[in-house]
Amino acid sequence: MINLTVNEKPIELPDGGTVLDAIHLAGFNVPTLCHHPKLTPYGSCRLCLVEIEGSRTLMPSCTVPAAEGMKVHTDTEKTKSARTFILSMLFSERNHFCMYCQTTDGDCDLQTAAYDEGINHWTITPAYKPFYVDTSHPDFILDNNRCILCRRCVRTCSELVGNNTLGLEHRGSASILIADNGIPLGESSCISCGNCVEICPTGALYDRRSMYQGRETDLTQTETVCMDCSLGCTRVVKTRDNRLVRIDSKPEDIHLGGLLCEKGRYAPLNENHQRVKDPLIRRNGELQPIAWDSALACIATQLKAYGGDEISATLSGRLPITTMQKFKSFFQDGFNLESVGLFGHDESAAVSIELAKEFGAFESTLDALEDADAAVVLGANLTTDHQVAGFLIKRKSREDFSLVEVSRDENKLGQNFIKRLIRVGDQYDEIIDLLICYKAKGACREAEQIIQEQGLTAHRANLLLDSLPDWQKPVFILGKDYAKLSNLESLRKTIRFAQEIGAKVIILKGDTNSFAASLLGFELNPGFKAAKIAIFALADGQACGHALEALKKSEFKIVHSAYFNEFTDAADLVLPCKTWAEIDGYYLSTDGRLQFHKQSLTADKEQHSVCDVLNFMADKTGISLQTDWQTGLTQKVSGIIKA
Repeated sequence: MINLTVNEKPIELPDGGTVLDAIHLAGFNVPTLCHHPKLTPYGSCRLCLVEIEGSRTLMPSCTVPAAEGMKVHTDTEKTKSARTFILSMLFSERNHFCMYCQTTDGDCDLQTAAYDEGINHWTITPAYKPFYVDTSHPDFILDNNRCILCRRCVRTCSELVGNNTLGLEHRGSASILIADNGIPLGESSCISCGNCVEICPTGALYDRRSMYQGRETDLTQTETVCMDCSLGCTRVVKTRDNRLVRIDSKPEDIHLGGLLCEKGRYAPLNENHQRVKDPLIRRNGELQPIAWDSALACIATQLKAYGGDEISATLSGRLPITTMQKFKSFFQDGFNLESVGLFGHDESAAVSIELAKEFGAFESTLDALEDADAAVVLGANLTTDHQVAGFLIKRKSREDFSLVEVSRDENKLGQNFIKRLIRVGDQYDEIIDLLICYKAKGACREAEQIIQEQGLTAHRANLLLDSLPDWQKPVFILGKDYAKLSNLESLRKTIRFAQEIGAKVIILKGDTNSFAASLLGFELNPGFKAAKIAIFALADGQACGHALEALKKSEFKIVHSAYFNEFTDAADLVLPCKTWAEIDGYYLSTDGRLQFHKQSLTADKEQHSVCDVLNFMADKTGISLQTDWQTGLTQKVSGIIKA
């Protein structure tokens, strides 16, 4: 521990902390612009200057390490004068006319700092030249006229996301923010995650949909769970007048670095499908409006007319656990269905449960990615699915990190790694055999033969393999293309090898609530077949072509959907459903974290959730629904290692 004083107040700071950490620990504050707690201290804005007794000049508190016996002063005349001068220079260098900026009145760190320092006018006459505004990106805008060159966006893209798209061009006051080698942002390698936009302290990067729709204080903020994969990222949904305005991450969230990807941040804002607003029934070949009571009576009549083997019931993996339990209870207990299905062909959650019978709690939490020094990624494309997990790996290219990847799709996950072994295809067994062989025998003829047979570059493969003995915290990440029930023998071999070298294992599990669905007994890869009556609870999710073909061949087709699509086009009865933002409930992440998703929007009165409809149908049919999902989740063995 380090003992020092801040403004005469003695404090004790853990070793390795900075002067800024000490200031915050003491309960004081100094303005910062380039600093952000998620980023490496940089010290470019100089706004956090403080006096340290014994130093000949003012020191940037964000980069200076705290030392024993330091005496720090934050609010002297000297520091106040320096901050006022720095802020005046910043305002004079570019177009910072606050009244015309979309981030004004509390949403801009530069403006807030000026108000805090008592600046209400320019002491230096602005003398700037205009810079171009890049509007080529579909989700956000780059305005170099508002940029203060703090490089927070550049460092976010590199340090947090690992994409390295953003940089600076030119020198001094002529410096501008660019993408790649100066090409338009919309044509660049940008992956549209938007983390740079969220972390920008001014109006240089801003969301094109939410601009001028209100300040932060005008928006209702609701903490929710991201619905677009099973990682369980926390996101803050910002609404106004029952409209979705913007989606941000939760800055203080330690899970997965508090980051979001394009699917979690912008995809919900891009949803433009036509909503189903009223129940519809097919008459004379056309869908026509019908009252809810009549629609429910129709369903009850149809269900009572058939037995369990003549009914098909399938649910979206984006729905809460409570809904899943009621859906399963209604059809299995009430109508004796042998099983109920989940849309999709992702068996990874079922594989996890099956392997846990042999290996016990063998899976790690996603936190293992934070300090890993090697990763073996099998059957997952982390540039398109579970992207935030991919960020945690891509940013490791700045370190001494080893990456093995076998994926069906060619991608750019490993493009910046020196020690990498990339194989496009499904040769999972062969690559694991290579690692096992090299671990046991080192460089040998058998290993060379596998390298040749797999068409790998010998030099690059050997560079990776030579690092194998040095792996201290390796992580094996298994995706949907490999984690299949048909691959159980290969998966057992992989897990045994991972355990042998002390590696942690993570199985990525499909849709938002796929893990919970599998624990509750849903069939994750249902063989879609035509039935007398088919019930598809799509909600706001999607389904595959096999499901559509089975639906079309069924005699009476019921689709509960938030949007019109090819499934509603084929249906005999369409029920309007609520979307993810209009419901609440519990979700189980891929690593077993139980999270509560809060409702952020209010649906129209004619739109009812799947849970609502199940309650209505239970009343009409006299079926008693089982709602104890907590017991259901613990009836099967889970492979997750609980912290």
